[in-house]
Amino acid sequence: MDVCYDSDLAWVHHTGYSRHVENIWPGILRLLRDGGLGSGARVLDVGCGSGRLARRLVDAKFEVIGVDASPAMIDLSRTGVPEADFRIMRLPAPSADALPRADAVVSTGHVLNYLDTLDDIAHALGDLARALEPGGILAIDLMTEAFAQRPEAQAVHARVAEDWTIVTRFSRPGPGRFDREITVFRRVGEHWRRSDEHHRNLTFDARKALAILRDHGIEAEQRCAFGEETLPEGLIVLTGTRRS
Repeated sequence: MDVCYDSDLAWVHHTGYSRHVENIWPGILRLLRDGGLGSGARVLDVGCGSGRLARRLVDAKFEVIGVDASPAMIDLSRTGVPEADFRIMRLPAPSADALPRADAVVSTGHVLNYLDTLDDIAHALGDLARALEPGGILAIDLMTEAFAQRPEAQAVHARVAEDWTIVTRFSRPGPGRFDREITVFRRVGEHWRRSDEHHRNLTFDARKALAILRDHGIEAEQRCAFGEETLPEGLIVLTGTRRS
């Protein structure tokens, strides 16, 4: 997996795309509280990005460990949430004990869909399950094929701000693939800098994901959202508790 979200795209994502976290964090907090987790419980934020969700979790008195494959995202996280522990890490985990054990594992932004193969996604689901302590809470999202088939997923996305512009073009190069060509222009002093990234996603079947989690000791179920927010069609949420 190539590293996505280099410095300029990471900064634009952090600066201009915080609405998703603001929509979902109340539902994640309710899931953790309803699961019996109180102050001091350890939460593993997988694909933590720039730390927006970690900031909310720390403010709620959780101990947070965040992992992400993007060094630029980890730099932003460490600056914005110095109370948390952030680590550069790719999935699948390089060893069975690479992911720290936690009372909860959360993941947003369909992180697992960025992996190279379907086997990698299956392996990573097992990694997340193994990282949970007995009785621990899992809450992650996942891109299914229905997400990539939406009519709006075929349109060009563009946003223009005072000091940055982003243009995203979507494509379906094959079955189960959903790709993005992302161009960012960022103002640097008196000049503009351009960067381009190719984001390759693999869609994954929800029933298969649930079966993998259950095989790894998670009483898992599919939901349409973390809480009361509305997610795009085909972006699903998987929640569950690790059997004691």
